[in-house]
Amino acid sequence: MVASIANILKEKRSEILHCLKAEGRMSVDGIACAVGVSKVGIRRHLDLLSRDGLVSFETEQRERGRPGRVYFLTDKAELLFPNSYKALALGVIQKVGVVFGPQAVSTVLRKQADEASKSLKADVHGLSFQKRVKRLSILVDERGYNVSVRRLRDGSYSWKQRNCPLLAVANVYCQLCDDELRVYKDLLEAEVVRDCRIAAGAKSCDYRIFRPDQPTQGAGDDRPAPGGADDNTKSRFTARRTR
Repeated sequence: MVASIANILKEKRSEILHCLKAEGRMSVDGIACAVGVSKVGIRRHLDLLSRDGLVSFETEQRERGRPGRVYFLTDKAELLFPNSYKALALGVIQKVGVVFGPQAVSTVLRKQADEASKSLKADVHGLSFQKRVKRLSILVDERGYNVSVRRLRDGSYSWKQRNCPLLAVANVYCQLCDDELRVYKDLLEAEVVRDCRIAAGAKSCDYRIFRPDQPTQGAGDDRPAPGGADDNTKSRFTARRTR
């Protein structure tokens, strides 16, 4: 009985997501009418979806009465729906290489990384080191990377990304990972070392972020190895195969 109730609740939240996908922006009244659930029940579902980062809202002035909330899907929620963006992105990049050469691909990827850095810089500018790390982790998580951050005893941070929305491209062009590392260093104004990455066969992309005043001697080697895998990641996988 408990399991069936849980499934019903999940179905209703799924219906809400599909309604917002179809309509774009909806009020509680509109969602309640479409899904067939009371406004009180819809608000509870929306609270849970909002807590999971799948739904957000804005307050809009109405012609009559008090301002009301209008709900819409977040970028994170959009990733739940099927799309062909990955194949399209990879195809376009490959065509750039065919027509203009490998150097053009490198330039395009670097420019894209620079634009991403520029768009995020205003959100972390002027913050302390700790706040920069936490704020950036939220922004990157919202883009679908499933980020978790843990502060270590020495004041550095362990940064883990359990998803790579650009994996189809990163599997072919390891520069994408190198540019990601460069962007993190730039935005955090600190030394960042990559330990492993999904595109090299790991289950997550792991980074170590050092305090600006912290020596990094003894940190892992984040130089990309031939073929795209990180040196330290590659050595670990080699060791496993030879055991």
